[in-house]
Amino acid sequence: MVFKDLNRQLIDCVYEEKAHTKTWKGFRLCAIDGTSIRLPSEPDIIKHFGVQRGRPVQAPCAMGMASVFYDVLNHMVIDSSINANHTSERECAAEHLRFSDQNDLIIYDRGYLGFCFYALHIQQNLKFCVREKTNQNPQIKSFLKSNQKETLITLSPDKSAIRKCNEKHLPITPITLRLVRVDLPDETEVLITNLMDKELVKAQGFKSLFHQRWGIEENYKRLKQWAEIENFSGKSALSIEQDFYAKIVTANLTSLTVMAAQKETALNKRHLQCRYQINFAQALSKMKHTVVKLILNVHDYFSLNIKKVIHYLSQTIEAIRPGRSVPRRIKHFKNDIHFPAYKSSL
Repeated sequence: MVFKDLNRQLIDCVYEEKAHTKTWKGFRLCAIDGTSIRLPSEPDIIKHFGVQRGRPVQAPCAMGMASVFYDVLNHMVIDSSINANHTSERECAAEHLRFSDQNDLIIYDRGYLGFCFYALHIQQNLKFCVREKTNQNPQIKSFLKSNQKETLITLSPDKSAIRKCNEKHLPITPITLRLVRVDLPDETEVLITNLMDKELVKAQGFKSLFHQRWGIEENYKRLKQWAEIENFSGKSALSIEQDFYAKIVTANLTSLTVMAAQKETALNKRHLQCRYQINFAQALSKMKHTVVKLILNVHDYFSLNIKKVIHYLSQTIEAIRPGRSVPRRIKHFKNDIHFPAYKSSL
């Protein structure tokens, strides 16, 4: 897939000079998560990706599952995939780890749990932080009742985990991990991690660390609402994959341009009290036609006009207002099937 290979080359270039990228305590701070992608209900697409069942009064809808390995500080999609609807998110994550780096710290939400999953990261010498389910594991329940801020636990594989680890050639020796309590206004969360250095990351630092995972949710919002990643141009499975990976490349090229524009904005607005950031929606709108010329290098477009684009983006800014909180609208999203994203030619 040409756009997937193009994104791989782009990512390799971005991280070749690590001094130009942001890190957290020396780590490349990443997140991995999946999301459902609505697809046109065409025979070839349904055969390849499958369908999502809706409410009794609704017809099944063609649906895929996208997974993204995302650098939350530099807003770069390191790796991505679009898969059949019922593909395991953990299997997708394991594939993403082929493109991980030894200084990665990867944040996961619930759903990425299990002895084998932890053993995979330890085998590859990768750091992770996962939000645990608080109502299942007896060790987690006991930790919550203790009111401790943190503790160490040792996990041993059960028969099922031993079988899976043997199939994947993973170690089955017991794993010692760190549990950290995070108190939120409405609930208490428990994080499990192999970040064992208490001087490097104290217990109270995990709240702000895990909050960084929200960056991947913002990335999905950008891809769906602004890049219109669910607005496909064809009716075949191949066209779905081409459109998906093309828009990943577009989003990454936009992020790179925004990085450069952000530096210009910070310099120009350094005397103001508020901090300002580039409006990413405006940046995508500007870049959607520019990207084609950047890829093709039409008439040396890159060298002649990229500075103009960066300067334009540096003017499309919005104030950063920290501490804002908006209640989430809770509903059963999986039961909602909307109109297909494909636009009819009629």
